[in-house]
Amino acid sequence: MSSQPTLVNHTARHPRQRRSALVTCMLLAVASPACAPVDESDTGEQPGAVESPLPVILKDRSTIRMEALVSGRITRAGSCLYLEHSPGHLALILWADEDVQVARLEESDWLVNNYTSGLRIREGEMVRGGGGFYPRNADLEVLTGKEVSADCTGPAVQLYEVTKYDPEKPGGIPDPPPPPPPGPSTDDMLLSQAFDEHWDGQRLPKRMIRGIVDPREAMFAYVLQNYKGREGDMHAHFCLRGADENLLASLSRKFGRLFPGDACSWNGPGVVVTATGEKAMFIDARIDCSGDRGFCAGSGGATYGNLGAEHGSYRLRRKGDGWQIEKLGLSVVS
Repeated sequence: MSSQPTLVNHTARHPRQRRSALVTCMLLAVASPACAPVDESDTGEQPGAVESPLPVILKDRSTIRMEALVSGRITRAGSCLYLEHSPGHLALILWADEDVQVARLEESDWLVNNYTSGLRIREGEMVRGGGGFYPRNADLEVLTGKEVSADCTGPAVQLYEVTKYDPEKPGGIPDPPPPPPPGPSTDDMLLSQAFDEHWDGQRLPKRMIRGIVDPREAMFAYVLQNYKGREGDMHAHFCLRGADENLLASLSRKFGRLFPGDACSWNGPGVVVTATGEKAMFIDARIDCSGDRGFCAGSGGATYGNLGAEHGSYRLRRKGDGWQIEKLGLSVVS
């Protein structure tokens, strides 16, 4: 499905969380660090700026922008940042973009952050931008309008409108960063919620599934009861994902012909039986009976089309010759 599932907690509470003030400290200091309180509400998700008297970033105060295309690797020496434009050759960076700072991610991890463009550059990364090289004897204090630390020496380079750069890629555009690792699956969230002993949300009426010993078969049966013969789904076929032959045969005796999960596929916006093209839906059921809680956690539901899926969170308790299943008021729909 192309849509993103929505987690629905029918009685969920949303407490406001107040965050305490952060303390932003100098990162690149020679003497002992100086700290000042910063209200996090003013910083959002941006990393805190490193406040330091050292010219880690030197601003070019002139109005003249050179028009050469400059590239190289960001590197630090002493208290200053340099561009390594060729192996072993460094040029002191005079940044012509105004809103550029050194920012801290962690106590020992920093980066150059352009708050206007959103670009973040770590030490060692290749960059390319407009600018050009100053003469070796250029007066840095005249260019920057401030006193320059003795360990920040020329030659210098002007940089602006910087982008990341990979000379081995077409156009120099590097590959995008890898996506973040996936979060917990929908099923995992639903199972975890079913195990929550402090759940105080909505509970639906309990239903008995009789004559079934296996809790997963009971979970499948519960879901099939919800959809079998439901208006709009009367002519749909059901493909049970992850069900083996014995489970399919047992449930088919109660609900008519059922298909394994791989017998169905997507056709445009909907699910069909691959061999015939007839309307169908995927049926899912997961069970976790671990621990000594007196019940099993379950998740189950149906997927029948793009923008058409619903899965819920359940608790199953063995009763007599079957299972008593209770649906919690937590579901995922899309």
